[in-house]
Amino acid sequence: MIISIKKLRKILVVVMLSSILYGISIAWIGFEDVWSSLEKIGFDGLAIILSLSLFNYLARFIRWDYYLRKLDYKVPLVGNLYAFLASFAFTATPGKVGEIVRSLYLDPLKVSYLHSLSALFVERFIDLIAMTLIAILVISELENFRWTMIVSFILIIIFFQVLSNKRFYRLLENISNNFSSVRMRNIGGHILSMLSTASVLLRSGPLYNGLFLALLAWAAEGYALYIVLDLLGANVSVPLAIGIYGISILIGVISFLPGGLGSTELAMGSMLIIANVDSPIAIPAVIICRLATLWFAVLIGSLVVIQLEIFNKRDSLNDDV
Repeated sequence: MIISIKKLRKILVVVMLSSILYGISIAWIGFEDVWSSLEKIGFDGLAIILSLSLFNYLARFIRWDYYLRKLDYKVPLVGNLYAFLASFAFTATPGKVGEIVRSLYLDPLKVSYLHSLSALFVERFIDLIAMTLIAILVISELENFRWTMIVSFILIIIFFQVLSNKRFYRLLENISNNFSSVRMRNIGGHILSMLSTASVLLRSGPLYNGLFLALLAWAAEGYALYIVLDLLGANVSVPLAIGIYGISILIGVISFLPGGLGSTELAMGSMLIIANVDSPIAIPAVIICRLATLWFAVLIGSLVVIQLEIFNKRDSLNDDV
């Protein structure tokens, strides 16, 4: 098997605990309110919302496949898709660090850990830029967040310029070589190698193509929030809904909580209330949005992981015969 059951259980325990806590929170807030809101949205509305999430996953997979090809890999499409989706099972881990499991599933497909981790780093960085740009949409209507978003965007641009500067890598190399500990020098060398590989994907072509796909992907999930609010009778504009979604996800990332649980919901609900959405609508809308985005992804990823592990166990048993 690619991942032993023992190790897999240790990684999944965080996701399971997060799921339990989320279920408890829904019960505490009021299951009946959420259920009645789902009934109001209806099957057709829910299908549209979930379709927008699926569009998000598709756009991000296209970008991921594009990144690997830019790194001179021709990974079989199905195998790459399975590895990509499997990582969703670990989305509800602190900072989504559990998604590095993607590298483990890509290793048998001859994709080096260095390159897959570098691509994953760039993926996260581009998502951060995209989320900041999307969050800026809220500025026109919620001026209290203006300077926070502008400063965040400036910091991201500065960070990008630093990553694109060769002097930065020379500086890191000098720092790494000056470590007295051999272990620290090795760690510094690995980080430098990863960043150097990542710089290939941060050049103009891959950068803008990746950013375009990221904007499409995350705006789709932001639009899903708008659909939820609209069907529940809230009067919120499309840019405001998408911007609130972007800010909430950013706050969840900064909190470094598993999947941004609690911090994302609190931020999203608070901003909706600030935007004059009544709490009986805002709270169920937040929960439904997160169920249709975060937890829908976790469900898909978990099913793929189970399928992959069963198939790999079967193959290993056949090999032993």
